[in-house]
Amino acid sequence: MPIRAVIFDLDGTITQPYLDFDVIREEMGLDRNGGPILEAMAKMTPQQRQQAEMILHSHEERAVAESKLNAGARETLAALQMRGIPVGILTRNRKDNAWAVARKHGLHFDAVVGREDGPVKPDSFGVLHLCRRFAVAPVQTLLVGDYLFDLLCARAAGAIPVLLMNHEQAPEFARHADFAVASLPELLPIIDRHNGNGESHPQTQEN
Repeated sequence: MPIRAVIFDLDGTITQPYLDFDVIREEMGLDRNGGPILEAMAKMTPQQRQQAEMILHSHEERAVAESKLNAGARETLAALQMRGIPVGILTRNRKDNAWAVARKHGLHFDAVVGREDGPVKPDSFGVLHLCRRFAVAPVQTLLVGDYLFDLLCARAAGAIPVLLMNHEQAPEFARHADFAVASLPELLPIIDRHNGNGESHPQTQEN
């Protein structure tokens, strides 16, 4: 099955990890082990949520301003564009912040889905939305991320989950991935193999 589109997570995947979610939880008055922040915010009172959103926005805007690209990100995106493969960004961040990262670093994204667009990862919504936008099937789409929610989202949508192994926790998530890569340029030979000889993606990981 050929690869016709690639969807990337943003923070930790296109850009180097920056957001410290433990610090954000503390500032919001949440327990450090309180689980995902957006889900915790959904349970807050309107007043609590308003305050929490201000805290989150402040951290996210700082992350954009201080953002640095992961190794090979610019080259990988450019190579995909040369191959005619559309690039989507699927983030639990705000859409405007993803576009700001693109402007800051001169990157080309074909489409972005942020948390304001619909249910966030690990829900399948964002993948299915981007696949419709690109007129491709999920099974023809790679979803590349550094966290468990990226992989579960891909599975839920029927896309191909790819884990970026760039942090200590990554091995815990590897069993949920079809492919595991140490850096973004490693995606290109995977795509070329699929598109060169029509092999269907394996069910085992590739390191």
